[in-house]
Amino acid sequence: MARFLKALAPAIVAAALIGCGSSNNNSGPVSLRFVNASTNQSLTVSLNGTVQFSTIAAGASTSYSQVAAGTYTITISSASGALASASLSAGLGSNSTFTLVGYTRNGAIVAYLVTEDQTVPVGGLGTIGVANISPDAGALDVYLVTPGTTSLSGLTPQFPFANFAAVPVFTTLVAGTFDVVATASGNPNDVRLRLPSVQVAAGQVRLVAFTNTPGGALVNAVILNQAGTVGAATVQYVNNTQARVRIASALPTAGLTPVAGTVGSQALATVYSPNPGSYTEVAGNTSTYTISANGAAVAGLPAATFAVGGDYTILVYGAAATPTVAVFTDNNQVPAGGNANLRLINAGANISQGLTMYYNNVQVANSILYGQASAYFGVAQSALATLQLIAPGMNPVSATVSLNSPGAVYTVFVIDSTLTPYLIRDR
Repeated sequence: MARFLKALAPAIVAAALIGCGSSNNNSGPVSLRFVNASTNQSLTVSLNGTVQFSTIAAGASTSYSQVAAGTYTITISSASGALASASLSAGLGSNSTFTLVGYTRNGAIVAYLVTEDQTVPVGGLGTIGVANISPDAGALDVYLVTPGTTSLSGLTPQFPFANFAAVPVFTTLVAGTFDVVATASGNPNDVRLRLPSVQVAAGQVRLVAFTNTPGGALVNAVILNQAGTVGAATVQYVNNTQARVRIASALPTAGLTPVAGTVGSQALATVYSPNPGSYTEVAGNTSTYTISANGAAVAGLPAATFAVGGDYTILVYGAAATPTVAVFTDNNQVPAGGNANLRLINAGANISQGLTMYYNNVQVANSILYGQASAYFGVAQSALATLQLIAPGMNPVSATVSLNSPGAVYTVFVIDSTLTPYLIRDR
C-alpha cells in the first residue's frame, strides 16, 4: 500500500504520495517524470540539490528519467525564483515508477508524488482513480456518468469524499467512456468541474488529479496514464472554463425587492436583502452581465470580467428605485495558519470617513467607504468573538459572533445605517 506525507506551511505548500509496495531488495533504477500542471509558470525540479528537470513549461511534462533508488529531498522551484518552493522528502524504491506533479497556488508551489503501481487490468477492463490535490476545494465527490448526463440527482458517486492529499482511490470497471463530474462532497448541485467523454480503455490505468483555481472552490484537472498500460504514459491537462458569481442585495425594505441578474446567458439566483445568493457557475472570462431590481434593469453597471476559476460577488445597494452596483473578487482559498479569513463590505455607512471594524479589539478593516470591500484579514477562530463597527457620527455597534471553523472565509455585510452586521460564511 502507499502512505501519505504532507507539509503545509505559510510560504510552502507540499504534498507527497510515497509508494512502498513497488520497492524490493534489488538495486534497479527508479523511473521518474515531472508534470507541470501550472497555467503560466515554468518550474524546475531538483533532487538533493541537483537539477533533474530544468525550466519545464506550464502545461508540459517530461519523459521518464532513470535515477538511483534512495531517499531524496525533492524541491520544485520557479524558474524566476519568485515563488515559494515546494520541498518534500521521498523514498524512491528500486524498480519503481513515479510521477511528480507540481503547480502554483497563491504565490507558492504545490507538489504531489504519485506511485505508479496499479495492477494492469485484463479481460476488457480498465482502471481509473482520483486524487484531490487542491488545498482549497474541500472534500470532493466524483461521479462517473454516461456522457451527456445533466443531473446527478439520485446517483451515487464512485469516489465519495475525496479529501485533500489523501491516498488516491482506484476502481476497475468495464472499459468505456464516461463524463467525470466533481462536486462538493454531499452536494451534487455544487459542481466544481465536469470532464466530458473521458475514455478508460481496456488494459489502461488512468488517474484524474484535481488541482487548484484562483477562487479556491472550482478545480482544474490533470489526467495521468500509468506507464506500461494502454495509451502509454500520456498526460492530459483540463483547465476549468467556468467562474462562480453571486448577487448580494443591500436595498432598503428587506425581503421586499427581488434582485436578479445574468452573466452571459446564465441566470443568477434571485436574492432579497439581506441574504446573499448562492454562487452560480457561469462561463469564465465573460464580461457581459445584467442586474434588475424589482423587475427593472439597473443602468450604469461597472465594467467587470468574471475570470476563469474565480469567485465574485455583485453588490446591489443604495436606493431601491436607482440602485448602484459594485463587483468584488472573492478569495475562497483556505487561510494560512489554521485561521479564518474575514472581510467587510460596507453598503450602509455613506460617509466620507467610511466604516471601521474590529474583531476581539483588533482592527481588521479601516475606513472602508460606501460600496467598497476591505481586504481579507486572518483572525484566530473563536466560538465567542466580538465584532465592533465604528463610523463617525453614527452609534457604534457591537455583536457577538462565532467563527469556530478553521479554514473558513467570512464576509460581514453592513447594509443600512444601523450598522447591523450580517456575518455570512462564504466557504
